[in-house]
Amino acid sequence: MPVPVISVGNIVAGGVGKTEIVNLIADHLISQGKRVTVSTRGYGSSWEQRSGYATDFESAHTQKFPDEALVLLKKTPGVAVAVGKRRVDTLKRNWENLRPDVIILDDGFQHFSMNRQIDVLVHNFEIRNPLFRDFPFWFNRAGLRVAFSDVPAKLNNGPPWVRVNYRLKGVQKVNSKLESIPRTANVFCGIGNPNRIRSFLERNGVKVNAMKVFRDHQDYHLADIEGLKKWNEKNGEFPLVTTLKDAVKLRDYAQCMGGVSGFDPLWLDIGVEILDHKEYFWRKLNESVALASDSGGP
Repeated sequence: MPVPVISVGNIVAGGVGKTEIVNLIADHLISQGKRVTVSTRGYGSSWEQRSGYATDFESAHTQKFPDEALVLLKKTPGVAVAVGKRRVDTLKRNWENLRPDVIILDDGFQHFSMNRQIDVLVHNFEIRNPLFRDFPFWFNRAGLRVAFSDVPAKLNNGPPWVRVNYRLKGVQKVNSKLESIPRTANVFCGIGNPNRIRSFLERNGVKVNAMKVFRDHQDYHLADIEGLKKWNEKNGEFPLVTTLKDAVKLRDYAQCMGGVSGFDPLWLDIGVEILDHKEYFWRKLNESVALASDSGGP
């Protein structure tokens, strides 16, 4: 591509925090005045084959864009998201409207049809028995390595691992109204690694009274909402808490948006903090952008 490309991905199936790292990088670049387009496949959604782009959450929600695109647009004002299986074609077709200064490939470590200036590999060594998509020795292929956990000594060689952690910024209703963080909650989600939500909440002083897990990328329907209400009643009627990835698909059902009476879940506003090698992380990213070609057209 004629502009810098940053790939963010992993080598295992399931959630290890790559979307949060995409948000972190996109926020940083936008604050520098860059026009940023995130390219994502839209796995399992109708947009995977249709392809298209969105520049704001409201229009993307109306057009039923996939959940990861909605999360990016909700958390990172100013970003554009291009969705489609054939990423290069999607970007070229919409280039004049997007006019990006930088492209970020979301889940791009195994996407070889587009050259990139740097690969950012995200991993969590605390996940037990992960399903690998690549060989672990490919850790060394990445230009930047990010870990949401401590790194085993035998793998802590070569370039430094940048250790990061989740940070609970607060909880919000689906209509973005800030709420107090509950002491006890009934939690539901449909994400790749649901156990991380339980452990994250407990580390932040929130007791998980009960937890209901849906499949990854769950497409919620009215029957699911009625089932969640009954499940919550059965388990003490504590505040219902979920992830933003789930909440973006629940907006039309929420009572505060004129939806189902008695259904008003909270979503976790989660950020990322860099624990060590912070200067190294941003220096490598800034260098990858600065050394690439100037903006042009495909």
